[in-house]
Amino acid sequence: MNKLEKLELLKILLFKSFPEGLLKSMENVNLEKVDEIRIRVDKPVILKVGVNDIIVNYKVSSDEILNLFQVCCSNSIYTYQNQICGGFITIPGGHRVGISGSVVVKDGKVTNITNLYSLNIRIAKEIPNCSMPLLQYVIDIEKNTVFNTLIVSSPGAGKTTMLRDIVNKISNGMPEINFKGVNVSVIDERGEISAMHKGVPQNDIGIRTDVLDNVPKVLGIRMAIRSLAPQVVIADEIGNKDDAEIINYAICSGVKGIFTAHGSCFTDLKLNPEINKLINLKIFERIIFLDSFKKGNIKNVIIRKKLLKFYFTNR
Repeated sequence: MNKLEKLELLKILLFKSFPEGLLKSMENVNLEKVDEIRIRVDKPVILKVGVNDIIVNYKVSSDEILNLFQVCCSNSIYTYQNQICGGFITIPGGHRVGISGSVVVKDGKVTNITNLYSLNIRIAKEIPNCSMPLLQYVIDIEKNTVFNTLIVSSPGAGKTTMLRDIVNKISNGMPEINFKGVNVSVIDERGEISAMHKGVPQNDIGIRTDVLDNVPKVLGIRMAIRSLAPQVVIADEIGNKDDAEIINYAICSGVKGIFTAHGSCFTDLKLNPEINKLINLKIFERIIFLDSFKKGNIKNVIIRKKLLKFYFTNR
């Protein structure tokens, strides 16, 4: 599904669900440039365009937000209950709708979110070839595989977008460098890589990729290794309690891995006890830091213990 098709699906949804007054207020907005649409009860709608905000002079009522959410759920909120408990749903085109409101917790687990206060529509944008600067460090051409890699950045610097493109490239193969495609298992805990909707990836994740969606990494990685025979496992935003153990299990099983984590420098990683365990085990062959101020650029790369600094212009 290309960018225009994704935007058309979003426009159809907005036309179905947005109040007429809000649609009129947004009629001159170019959705191709919008990253997020933030809607809060009795507050102006805010469109996020890069680092800038466009404030739309329309306040949405609680009933209008509920109606919008019901349309996003195809008028079957129950069907999306598992995603709702995770704080978001994925809609056609791979766009994601973040949810806030009254969180219902039972036995330490979220069972529902009621009395919706806000919705954050994050517009899905694939950027083909955005990972090209990273691939020279990620791909092991001699062995036709990848290096165990950790991609690190602060939120919003593009690590998930780059990870998605890496999945596409290593799954399809790259004849121009004589790299044959490999079997990839994506453990898509929050649905941000594949953007599954009713079992179908809305993003182009390649021809040799399998997806385990909406599953904790500790379960998904083990399931993939046992049943899908991956050569590479992919997971976004590691750092939780069980991540070190399951990633070590995967690597010791002969599977390569590419992961992402939040942070701005090596010190940040060392302060996370789970990631620090993996560093001490020398799991990662490459740690790539993205530039927080120049989206898509590499700040520096650690190859084992050797620190190499690089600068790349925007591609």
